[in-house]
Amino acid sequence: MAWKFKYEKAEQEKLYAQTHQKTVEVAVEKKVPYEKCEKCDRTAYRKAKEKCDSRKSQLEKKYKNMTIGYESILFLLAWYSITTTLFTAILSPVFLNDCSTFFGALGKGIGSLFREFVIGADSFGQLSNVISNSIISWIVYWLIATIVIGILFIITGLIIVWIGYQVGKIYRKYCWDILSIMVAIMSTAIAIYFGERIKSVMSINLIVLLLLVHVVYIGIRCYVKDWREERGYY
Repeated sequence: MAWKFKYEKAEQEKLYAQTHQKTVEVAVEKKVPYEKCEKCDRTAYRKAKEKCDSRKSQLEKKYKNMTIGYESILFLLAWYSITTTLFTAILSPVFLNDCSTFFGALGKGIGSLFREFVIGADSFGQLSNVISNSIISWIVYWLIATIVIGILFIITGLIIVWIGYQVGKIYRKYCWDILSIMVAIMSTAIAIYFGERIKSVMSINLIVLLLLVHVVYIGIRCYVKDWREERGYY
């Protein structure tokens, strides 16, 4: 972890230096083709440069291999933690009950919204009653109802997609790292293992509690990163 921290710090300092440069005019010597004289020998320079390039290539390969190994270990640990947590959740009646309650309420909400869409489309479709011909009135009714319900679904879908995009954008900017995965796994594990004790203290759905915890976590990460950026730590 020490070499990774040093590498990230060096990258941050490099980025800071690049973004805080100013343009000044200085005298620059014009480069001319090198002409080797009898008393000048470039062999030592070439050998030193080759050795430096070789060492640099070796270090880059070593860093890449260490990074791959580090990420593989983290992936295995995350997979093991998620699998264990899910199996424990299946065996936890309190957590399963809260899951069914939460998603049941979500399904009822979607069903209620769909019924409201149908009622609204039916209300607009009643405009076809002014047509005396029953066949044409029926056709116009379904045409109006289909258009209205289609517009409502499109608007709702666009709103959901926009909200999801904004949340994902914030999450990628502030929380896209291993720490967020650890927080998500740990909070879920705590809610599963200590679900009964939590509900004995506060009467709240465990899924709702997990969502609130993650919202608070994202808010803290956003504040900390903005605070550090304002003071030039990034």
